[in-house]
Amino acid sequence: MDPRGDLAHDFREFRDFKEKIRASLGLDLPYPERPKIEGGTPAAVLMLFSLEKGSQILMTRRAESVEQHKGQMAFPGGKCEEDEVGEQGEIAAALRETHEEVGIAPSQVEILGVLPKLWTITGFWVTPVVGLLSVPLAEVVLAPCLEEIAEVFWVPLAKLQDRETYRKEFVSIGSVRYPTHVFQVGEHRIWGATGSMLRNLLDRLGQLENKVVNEGEIQ
Repeated sequence: MDPRGDLAHDFREFRDFKEKIRASLGLDLPYPERPKIEGGTPAAVLMLFSLEKGSQILMTRRAESVEQHKGQMAFPGGKCEEDEVGEQGEIAAALRETHEEVGIAPSQVEILGVLPKLWTITGFWVTPVVGLLSVPLAEVVLAPCLEEIAEVFWVPLAKLQDRETYRKEFVSIGSVRYPTHVFQVGEHRIWGATGSMLRNLLDRLGQLENKVVNEGEIQ
């Protein structure tokens, strides 16, 4: 077996995945189930992919000792600092928080873009930043900050795309009932703002796939 062929295949897969994600981020697809509220505490999370062992996305389980979202499944991230303003500041915040929470350095991440901001019922105005691990998994040492993170692991994208994994539920905010997107991955229930971010990205990838089928290529 020619190792150069394997490297060429890996490079093509890496390049094609980046193009697909970037194209999906450019689609006009808001969060229709979320309240149309702007404002709140600026925050950012990192939706980080690895292409080893198939496409995977990094998830964490929040510690019970944290102030917000105790024990919930989440992407690494947190509040923006005062000087972390605008899209570049939000990206910096997502990378900084990821390094602090799980030990992945900013130099190990290639940023592909951002999803629309998302308001949470706990008062955060969150920017989901989408990135791709730019180094082999063997070079990544996950070191969760135990004060904030109880668990960190990779979830196969195919598992999240499985219809058996997903269902829609409803929550009440004041007098209004809103749908919430729930992904059950083993014993882990992914829902709330994290579920909405995932659903939005998966819908974009699905819409892009339909576009490719109908038009024959990514524009």
